[in-house]
Amino acid sequence: MAVHSNFLGSVTVSGDEAKALTRRLAHGRGTRAAVAAAQNGRKLATTFAKRGSVVIKLKPARAPSKGNV
Repeated sequence: MAVHSNFLGSVTVSGDEAKALTRRLAHGRGTRAAVAAAQNGRKLATTFAKRGSVVIKLKPARAPSKGNV
């Protein structure tokens, strides 16, 4: 196995590790969080392609109650 990288962040993997990585990419399953993030990303990309902008609404975090400070 060999892993080569450079200062730009490119990584090259060879040998058994490369075979395992290829197999994982072809047949692996994402976590629920990863699937949800990908779906949200697709929605944003579609909206951006149609409208040229994206609106993201943020929900403020709840302030702690006075008794828990």
